[in-house]
Amino acid sequence: MPRRHTSSAAGVLAATLLAAMLAPAAAQDAPALRGSIGVQDADDVPPALESLQRRRQPDGPGTGEAGAGSDNAFPNDLARDPSLLPTAPEPPPPLGGIGDESAAPIARVPGPGITDAFGEPLEGPPSVDDDDLENVPLPPKGHELDPYVPIGTRIGSFILFTEAEIGTILTDNVLGTRLDPQSDVAFEFAPNVRLESNWARHFFSAEFDADRSWYKNFPVEDDKTYLALLKGRLDVTRRTHLELELGKSQTQEGRNSISLTDIAGVQTNVQEEHITAGADHTFNRLTLEVEGEVARYDYSDVGALGVLDPTINRIIPQQDIRDYREDELSLRGTYELQPDLAVFVDGEISQEVYEQPISIDGITRDSKGFAVLSGMTFAFSDALFGEMSLGWGEQTSIDESLAPIEGVLLNADIIWRPTPMTMVEFLARSQVSTSTLVDSLGAIDRFYELSIQHAFWRFLVVGGYVSYEIADYAASTLVDERVKEGVTAEYFFNPNFSIYARYEHTDFFSTNEASDFNDNEVRIGMRIRK
Repeated sequence: MPRRHTSSAAGVLAATLLAAMLAPAAAQDAPALRGSIGVQDADDVPPALESLQRRRQPDGPGTGEAGAGSDNAFPNDLARDPSLLPTAPEPPPPLGGIGDESAAPIARVPGPGITDAFGEPLEGPPSVDDDDLENVPLPPKGHELDPYVPIGTRIGSFILFTEAEIGTILTDNVLGTRLDPQSDVAFEFAPNVRLESNWARHFFSAEFDADRSWYKNFPVEDDKTYLALLKGRLDVTRRTHLELELGKSQTQEGRNSISLTDIAGVQTNVQEEHITAGADHTFNRLTLEVEGEVARYDYSDVGALGVLDPTINRIIPQQDIRDYREDELSLRGTYELQPDLAVFVDGEISQEVYEQPISIDGITRDSKGFAVLSGMTFAFSDALFGEMSLGWGEQTSIDESLAPIEGVLLNADIIWRPTPMTMVEFLARSQVSTSTLVDSLGAIDRFYELSIQHAFWRFLVVGGYVSYEIADYAASTLVDERVKEGVTAEYFFNPNFSIYARYEHTDFFSTNEASDFNDNEVRIGMRIRK
């Protein structure tokens, strides 16, 4: 009798486990469903999905497989696709101050073709504090529209710039007198040599500038000026710098003096020498600069050794009575609001110590003073850039009989280029200027100039300017004023040679009418540079 088949719980469990083990193997041979995430035949993949998968697969060996050389070991696993993973956040910007951060944004650079008084190209908005003539009694110098910005001659790791003007001066009032003006003619030679380093870090420059003229009838009016400068900068870090400057110069005060407080005197040579040390550091957007300077001014001696003052029964010295030493300490803070706009505050304290403590008038000229200015540096576009500041200055004598010099200070150097071939510039300078020529401590010498230059056919640059200067003496009715108008023209044959013609009219007038004079001056010559 056949046996009867029966099923137990253990048998059912064994059959279930066997079916579960064989199901994945059978699924590998089964056709995939359309639209599934698994591997599909190329003919069954929609074009959009095929393109997406191709973009996600890395190039090179191991593409589509878990190879060691593949950037994505699981090309078909969306959960592990790196292109779909969130990117790591960017690190926060550095706080600055250690010198290892990226360089701060640089303001827009004005267009080419502008040079300063020494022929150096303008690489940023002009700054009043960058004036190398700050310690030298020469008129403020504007910028020039230059078709050929000098590139110099490379000498090893240095670049040499050379320039010379050779010409003739014609004037109808060489002595600067009100009555019986005398005309004269002179030969002029004005060289300029500048050597600059071309290093990746640090900086050094040596410069010599001179102006020598020989008048035919009045050699007493010969120009004999020069300026020698040595500059060095040590880049401690990208954001920290140390600077040192040594300078020596000779200028002449008289009818062409920059300072109206000294224009009434006879032609006098002034020897100037100074040493300047400074440091600056940038804290992210804030830059702090500190600078100290000691300058000495030595005037040529004129007249006798001294005169007897019967009231005190002693000789008042007349030699070295104008010689003095000036000490200055300044601090400037600049905050960059954006790459093309910054605001600053500039403070300065100073003192003047005279060689002879008492002048011929029995007045003690030693004094102390300060100046505080606030302003902005801007480069709104390649056509409008510059710097301007407004503040207050004061100089007080240790002699209580002299009233202090005090007043508003305005400094500015603004350039506007309505076209690439045209430049308009406005200059403003305010300087507390002491004097030994009047019974007053001095005055604030204010200078303003508006100029325009235009390049015709690029090689011919024609310009015109007008300037006004005034000195209103402290506790005195004396007021000196000077107005100048001029036109210039220069034709450039090539980058190394040009010819020029300049005309200038000077009108000096004062409440002391004996000092008034007019002068017309013409300069014609050539300029050679390399």
